[in-house]
Amino acid sequence: MIETASNPLDILKRTDQRQAFSLEVHRIRINLEHLLDRYRTELEVVLRSEGEYTGPVVDPDPQEADAIRSAVDIYIHVCAFQRGERPSPVPRRESTPPKLP
Repeated sequence: MIETASNPLDILKRTDQRQAFSLEVHRIRINLEHLLDRYRTELEVVLRSEGEYTGPVVDPDPQEADAIRSAVDIYIHVCAFQRGERPSPVPRRESTPPKLP
């Protein structure tokens, strides 16, 4: 989208969006890595069991849970963008994350 923009304000807006998206992806990655590190031993047992053992119920901390929600939101919005249902592929982040049920 940046490459097709000719208006300097559009270029600036798209550049800011790309930077915000990169930061969001980085935040998601860091939190998911943290979650996987916390459950590494249990996950290795599940992987070695070839489906015989289902493993523990994962209990993400608030930041990990928010990262999971953000990843799902991005996926949903990108799919909608690909279907032509959204003008932008990335959802806007709320200033305060919603509470988990």
